[in-house]
Amino acid sequence: MRDSEGARRPAAAGPGQLALFVLSVFLLWFAQYVFVPTLPRYLNGRVASLSLVGIVLSMYGLWQVVVRLPIGLAVDRVGREKPLIVSCYLLAAAGALMLGLSPSPAGLIAGRSLTGIAMGTWVPLVVVFSRSFAPREAVRASSLLTLVTAAARISSTALNGYLNRWRGDTLAFFVSSAAVVAGALLLLPVPMVGRRAEPARMGPLLRLILRLDVILPSLLGALNQFVIFGVSLGFMPLLAVRLGATDVTLGLMAAVNLLAFLGGNLASAVLSRRVPHALLLLGTYVLFAAATAGAALSRSVPLLFMVQAALGLAHGIGYPTLMGLSIRDVALDSRTTAMGIHQSVYAAGIFLGPWVSGMLAESFGLRPMFWVNALLCLGLGAAGCLALRRRHPAQG
Repeated sequence: MRDSEGARRPAAAGPGQLALFVLSVFLLWFAQYVFVPTLPRYLNGRVASLSLVGIVLSMYGLWQVVVRLPIGLAVDRVGREKPLIVSCYLLAAAGALMLGLSPSPAGLIAGRSLTGIAMGTWVPLVVVFSRSFAPREAVRASSLLTLVTAAARISSTALNGYLNRWRGDTLAFFVSSAAVVAGALLLLPVPMVGRRAEPARMGPLLRLILRLDVILPSLLGALNQFVIFGVSLGFMPLLAVRLGATDVTLGLMAAVNLLAFLGGNLASAVLSRRVPHALLLLGTYVLFAAATAGAALSRSVPLLFMVQAALGLAHGIGYPTLMGLSIRDVALDSRTTAMGIHQSVYAAGIFLGPWVSGMLAESFGLRPMFWVNALLCLGLGAAGCLALRRRHPAQG
C-alpha cells in the first residue's frame, strides 16, 4: 500500500496484535495518571512552597519538550520503534517508584522528570497506530487513540483516592509502576516494522519546523496543555482541598474532567468533518477561559466539578483536532518527525503551565492566578485561531 506521494506504507499489525497494542497504550496512560489527582497535595506536604510544587510538576512537561523531537527524528531515521518504546515504558516505572519513595525535593524532581522522559514514547505510538488508517483519516485516527487514553485516565484517576484511603499515598505509585511494566510486556509480540534506516538530515526537519500547517496547531496545543496542567491538574486540586475536598473527591473531580474529555473526543470525531476547524477551536478557547475564570470565582467543591467538566470538554475537542491537523498534510515518511515537533511544542505548555502558575500563585494567590490564566488563554487562543483561518481559508 502506498501514500499519495508514492511512498510505501509501513506494515500494520493484525487485529489481535492491534488489540495488544491498544491495551498497552491503555496501561501506559493508566500508570501515568493513577497518582495524578492527589499529586499536588502530596507534593505540597513535602516541599516548602507553591512555587516549588510548580517546579516539580513542571518537570513532566520540560523533559517532554527535550526528548520528543529527538525521538521522532531517531525513529524516522533508524526505522525501529519497539526498543525505544519499551525502554520508555520502563523509565515510567522507575519514575513512579522514585516519586513514591523519595523523601527529598531532588528525588521528587528526578522521579517526575523520568515520567516526563518516558512520555516521549507517545510520538512513535501515535504514528504506529495511524498506520492502520488512510492519511486523510489522520484526525479520526488520533481521536480514536485519544479515546483509549481517556478511558485509561478516567479509570485511574477515579481509583486514586480509594488507593490512598486503603494503603496511603504511596500505593498509587507502586500500582503505576506495575501497570506500565505489564504494558511493556504486552508490546513484545506486536510487530512494529517501520521503513529502512536513512541518514539523519537537517533540511527536512527545518522545512517541517517552518511549515505553518505543522507549527500553528502545535502552538495552539501548547496553550491547551498550559491550562490543563497549570489549572486542572496543577493548582485546582489545592483550591479544592482548601474548600474541604478529600482525596476521593479529588480523584472523582479528575475523573469528571476526563469523562468530559472523552465526550469532547467523540464530538471532535463528528464535528471535525462538519465545522470549520478554526471556528471549532475558537469555541474551545472561549470555554477554557470561561471555566478558568469560574475556578477563580468558585466558593464550593460542586462548582469546581462543573469547572473541571468544562475544561475537559474543551480539551477533548481541541486535543485530537490539533494533533490530526499537525500531520494531516505531511508525507508518511516524515510523520513521526512532524508528530515529534508537534508534541515537543505542546509539551512546552505542560512545562510552563505548572511553573508559571506556581510562581503566580506564590506571589499573588491562587484565585488571581486563575484570572491571569483565563485572560492569557482567551487572547492567545483567539489570535492562534485567526492565524489558522488565514492559513486554511477554505477550511477555516
